[in-house]
Amino acid sequence: MSGLVVSPFDGQRYIGSVCSVRPATVEINLPLASFPNGTHVAGYLLQRGQVGEFVVIEGEEHAVLGRLIETRLPERERLTVEPTYEGDGRPNPVGIVQLLTAIDLTNGFALRGVPLAPRIGQHVFSAHPLVIKQVVESGRTPEDRRIRLASFPHARDTMVSLSPSHLLGRHCAILGATGGGKSWTLALLVEEVVRLRGKAILFDATGEFNTQDAPGVTHVYLGGRRTAAADPRRFLSFPYWQLTESDLFVLLRPSPGVQAPKLKEALRSLKVAHLVPALAHDGRIQKSGQPRQPFEAACVRHALELNRPGTYFDISLLSDQIWEECVYPNGFGNAAGNWGAATQNEQSACVTLLSRIESELASPNLECLFAPAGLESLPNVINEFLADVNQRVLRISLEFLSFEHNAREVVANAVGRYLLALAREGHFLQMPTVLMLDEAHQFLDKSVGDEFSRTDLDAFGLIAKEGRKYSLTCVLSTQRPRDIPEDVLSQMGMFIVHRLINERDRTVVEKACGDLDASAASFLPTLGQGEAMVVGVSSPMPLPVSICRPRRPPSSQSANYEALWG
Repeated sequence: MSGLVVSPFDGQRYIGSVCSVRPATVEINLPLASFPNGTHVAGYLLQRGQVGEFVVIEGEEHAVLGRLIETRLPERERLTVEPTYEGDGRPNPVGIVQLLTAIDLTNGFALRGVPLAPRIGQHVFSAHPLVIKQVVESGRTPEDRRIRLASFPHARDTMVSLSPSHLLGRHCAILGATGGGKSWTLALLVEEVVRLRGKAILFDATGEFNTQDAPGVTHVYLGGRRTAAADPRRFLSFPYWQLTESDLFVLLRPSPGVQAPKLKEALRSLKVAHLVPALAHDGRIQKSGQPRQPFEAACVRHALELNRPGTYFDISLLSDQIWEECVYPNGFGNAAGNWGAATQNEQSACVTLLSRIESELASPNLECLFAPAGLESLPNVINEFLADVNQRVLRISLEFLSFEHNAREVVANAVGRYLLALAREGHFLQMPTVLMLDEAHQFLDKSVGDEFSRTDLDAFGLIAKEGRKYSLTCVLSTQRPRDIPEDVLSQMGMFIVHRLINERDRTVVEKACGDLDASAASFLPTLGQGEAMVVGVSSPMPLPVSICRPRRPPSSQSANYEALWG
């Protein structure tokens, strides 16, 4: 047992012996479980048979680690605990232990599964917190390079630290009902990224993480404008030319028939006008009666730029260009052919679209998209953040970004798509970066737009599916696991699950995480604030913990009705 920091078979921590063995559980006698209070051994609490307690079953080459999931009295003895009982017999409680993993006694490392089942009569001991800590933290990562995540609920002075590779390297999901402690956990991870000199980009949906003011944390805002010259906040734009055609269709909502094709052609024409200025007149492509061949040749020559976001065009000319598109296609296919004359029917059909475009471009809620002049560009700020070795966390606040016409969802998805493009180009290979998405249910498994112009919000889902091989991993935080796509949750390598009351949410988590079975999930509704279950492919077993309080808690308190009313 030289590999263990303390002996797992300490006689003072003896609580009973095995009396029945099944493939996944054992029953044990608990002669001390009927005592009303626990006790302490060497400064550590000894529960002596309490539901949720970790236990160690003795063995020769390895010890079996399990968790007590039920205690009961045999039917014939159930009255022995009543004050009115007149007999002199002592109760003999029985407990059911779920077998979790085995511990190699030579090195203290956890084994996958239980290679040899316990035998009848083997002694059972209350697991020492340091034994559990060693099993969970088994690995070669130095203590000062680990994420200081939590402590044990019944041993608050025993810290649980996990390596960044185990916790974040395969994506991580932070789940739990409102008030369970998700925001605190996310704030703690932000602080640990700063301490470990890593890189993270945080999407703050509500603005509650503005408290993260440590050196190395950069705060930027999408939407809104400065209220005064002395306002220190950095308001950014996400320029419209970084959006895809589908994104613009969602925002501008063309009707099918005439409007959608004309909008599509107008976007292409404005890009050609920028790429080949010689073809343009006042920034537009004039078509009525003009030759087609030079324009079509330019489209072929610049096909790559025309079909990807990032190619500039002047959106202020969009209405005028749509008007130019309303012509007869005379001479189509003929190199010497010209476009025909204007078609009044098509122009009339596009009037409502033109009015809508002018309204959207003038909307103050969409300035960060359609009026980017005078604002820094978020893509440029992201590139600067990745290149600066002294910047650790980039917090992108979406609190001022309007929900109007799904702008918030569309823009967040576009930023995610931009990050995925950087990942595919290899920008994160030398500095692994974590993408943290608060209120993830707002941006995943959704289609936005109407029935004629609909687009899927799939950028963050794609990052979860393929980002890891490019060293871009994600942390998804949500109180609605059932709204996260099953194929995205299945990519999560680590789960930090706070209190979950909704049965559908618990079922979704059980299916997504194979190591969280019904027995472990049954503890989720009773978790206190800040308590969580940590489980994943790099964790040998579901581990109940009490998440450490962040040094800078998020500003997520509810309104104080007693103080503000009256």
